[in-house]
Amino acid sequence: MVEGLDRSHFDEVMGILTPAFAGHPMFPAATPLSTVASMLTVFLDVFLIPGASSLLGIRRDGRLACVALAVDPRHEPKGFGLARFFFRIMRIMGARDMIGFIRAFSSRPKYAAPYLELFLLGTDPAFQKQGLGREMLGHLYRHAAVQGYRGLILGAARETAAYGFYAREGFTVDSETVFRGMVICNMRRENQDRDACAPLSATSAATASMEA
Repeated sequence: MVEGLDRSHFDEVMGILTPAFAGHPMFPAATPLSTVASMLTVFLDVFLIPGASSLLGIRRDGRLACVALAVDPRHEPKGFGLARFFFRIMRIMGARDMIGFIRAFSSRPKYAAPYLELFLLGTDPAFQKQGLGREMLGHLYRHAAVQGYRGLILGAARETAAYGFYAREGFTVDSETVFRGMVICNMRRENQDRDACAPLSATSAATASMEA
């Protein structure tokens, strides 16, 4: 069952996301886990927006096993807030990579219709290949349909297993950009008729905080 999380679960969330993203091609080989954690912390600090985003989790054997952060892009920081986000990223990445990061981040497609954006999705390595990622996506599909979004959007590096996973889930590539030598695919999945048919669980529906 998918449950809503908040900042009080920060340590648990980071315990899932940090190892899940440690091998991502965005981070050069031998990047310290502390650097990966710092980057993820910035994303959570900036994009966990009350009323416009949701931090979600799935538990197995009494502990958190899968985590997702979904955001309504219409409410992302702008102006000073966006500049502050880029500054914090620069302090982690360094100035040399900052221009490329800004270009990649800013090149995400802009849609006239509202879409829900999956910013982060990570599963504890001990619980991978057990269908948790698909369960989380299923919840987000239903949530997007019920709340009036046209579908789900996300970014995935083409060379990762995540790209193949999303492609099998029906996501298609709208555009591509390159950062640190990796091709980042901006992907989109339109709502399907069955998405709105399966009701959200009582726990999930009560904690859904995004409004289209």
